[in-house]
Amino acid sequence: MLFLHIILLPARVIAQEHGHEANLPDTSSVKNVQELFTKGELHGHVRNYFMATLNHRSLSDHYANALGAEIGVRTASFHGFRLGISGIFTYNLFSSHLDQKDPIAGKYPSNEVELFDIENPHNKDNLDRLESAYLEYRTEKLHVRIGRFDFTSPLINPQDTRMKPYSVQGVMAQVPVGQHTKLTAAWLDHFSPRGVIEWGNTRHTIGLYSNGVNIDGSPSGYRHHIESRGVAVAGLQGQGIQNSHWQAWNYWIENIANTSYGRVVVPISERMIVGLEGLYQFQLGNGGHPAHDSTYFPDQQEWVAGGMVGYSTPQWALSANYLHTGGNGRFTFPREWGREQFFATLSRGRLEGTGQSDILVVKSTRNWAPGLSSELALAKAWLPGYGNAALNKYGAVSYWGTLLDVTYTPLLPALKGVVLRLLYIGKLSPNTSLPLERMYYNTNFHQINFVSQLNF
Repeated sequence: MLFLHIILLPARVIAQEHGHEANLPDTSSVKNVQELFTKGELHGHVRNYFMATLNHRSLSDHYANALGAEIGVRTASFHGFRLGISGIFTYNLFSSHLDQKDPIAGKYPSNEVELFDIENPHNKDNLDRLESAYLEYRTEKLHVRIGRFDFTSPLINPQDTRMKPYSVQGVMAQVPVGQHTKLTAAWLDHFSPRGVIEWGNTRHTIGLYSNGVNIDGSPSGYRHHIESRGVAVAGLQGQGIQNSHWQAWNYWIENIANTSYGRVVVPISERMIVGLEGLYQFQLGNGGHPAHDSTYFPDQQEWVAGGMVGYSTPQWALSANYLHTGGNGRFTFPREWGREQFFATLSRGRLEGTGQSDILVVKSTRNWAPGLSSELALAKAWLPGYGNAALNKYGAVSYWGTLLDVTYTPLLPALKGVVLRLLYIGKLSPNTSLPLERMYYNTNFHQINFVSQLNF
């Protein structure tokens, strides 16, 4: 049970939010183009998302309610081939003034704006996006997909809440290697980040959220100046002896950086497991641009190491998770392409952009009843000072974090497909010297998220 909670929970959430990639049977009896669709599959979801954030003292508080849907079609499989296409649209039902910057911080309310369009906070209804459009070929020995699609890996993924996930464009292939191992290889050159309605190449997406500062403290200006053709991804996932599970990934971002990541999870008794993970990255080419103020990845060697110990019963799962970023710089990876999935990862708690930092997270999950489960987490993060630019790209601050995540799936046949989720997130930095304007959506805030969704 604990293994499923810690290792497979992100995949379970994604499946709930975006629908399973079901394997349709090979329909050799398809006689014409029309039957490719009439014998295909309609899928999607309707989602209502309410978010409210209470910021510190005189910083402005905000709320927003988004309503939207994803509708997609997958054709019948004809000798292993099929087409898939889906789109997402969103409406701002009501909200605070998301198009007005906080008078103290001088910034827009980032979390609520991400429900809609971060590039245009004034946009409330023109929020549709072509989510996927791909051609796929699948057999027992080969799975190839080309076009626009979701891609799941530890660093590039559709993970996290909001109305739109992270999506990618390129080509992907998966093949089995032996009985218990799968090889994934992909080339990705266009991306549509969460909270964005357009697609862009590497040059236009890296830095879309924030550019932060250079290692000398000067403002970074690499957005729209990145020189890179895309990223090549290779991954191996497998099962080892004694039901252990492992994975190893490499991300080669042309002219920017190479990042390697691996993890292993091993049961040591019927109810206890341990896990180890590590990451190493170094510069490629000129890090994105020859000019100092337009370079994304400086000349550095960075590493990350983490561990996990977990214990479970039929109803409970408890784990202690730790992560350290070391090396001589800052762990850096485009946050516009997904969200890092470490043992110690929590919502609104990235360590990307920091070096010489630590986080300890204790998580407890429980199945209260069929269809009702919860997760409670407490985190303590030790980060470099916000003024330490060499080790702190985005000015993050040490904090205590709390999370409560309750998910309810009604069992009544009349409510089949309905999923309700309540998510509370709190970040506090007692006695911090951080200026008030730097706390805005950074620390000392409380946030409530309530999501109601119908999957079909």
